[in-house]
Amino acid sequence: MSDYTTVSLKKEFVSDVEAYIEDEPFGSPKEFIKHLVIREMESEDGISDDEARDIGQKLRELGYVE
Repeated sequence: MSDYTTVSLKKEFVSDVEAYIEDEPFGSPKEFIKHLVIREMESEDGISDDEARDIGQKLRELGYVE
C-alpha cells in the first residue's frame, strides 16, 4: 500500500507553475508546491479565516478549485 495520495490540479495551473519555476531550483511543480505548503504551515504569520475564504473564492473564480 502506498503512503501517498493524489491531488488533482488543472493542467493550465500546472503549466503556469512550470513556467514560473523554470529558472528556480525546483525539479518539478510537485516540489515547488510542497515547498510552499510546508513554508506556509511553519509560518507564524498565517492567514485569517476571511483571507482564506477570499483566496478560496478567487481560486474558484479562476477555475482552479471546484
